[in-house]
Amino acid sequence: MLQLKLSTDTFDQDNTFLIEFNTRRGLTDSRKCSLHRDYEKQGDGIYWGMSTGSCVKSHYTEKDHQEWDRLGSGAYTVRNGDVVEIDGREYRARVNGAYSDAVIFDLVA
Repeated sequence: MLQLKLSTDTFDQDNTFLIEFNTRRGLTDSRKCSLHRDYEKQGDGIYWGMSTGSCVKSHYTEKDHQEWDRLGSGAYTVRNGDVVEIDGREYRARVNGAYSDAVIFDLVA
């Protein structure tokens, strides 16, 4: 089971993950996300994945290549309905798709 960790800051490349979803045209697409807590209001405890934007750089670091390799392995991909572990508890992914709030995680009872 995939274990997700909260993003530590805007530049955290160690805790990113991918979501995979079907587009309206029936194609498969993916977005890189970072995990956050408190979706609707501060203190609500709802975990969610924020889609992270892409950035063009003049050069790419070793950290960039490590992140691409990790995400490209498929081991860090979340699909709608997948169960993941966050802070020792199980959550089911509700993938929204290509939105800033790309995925919401619901506690499994």
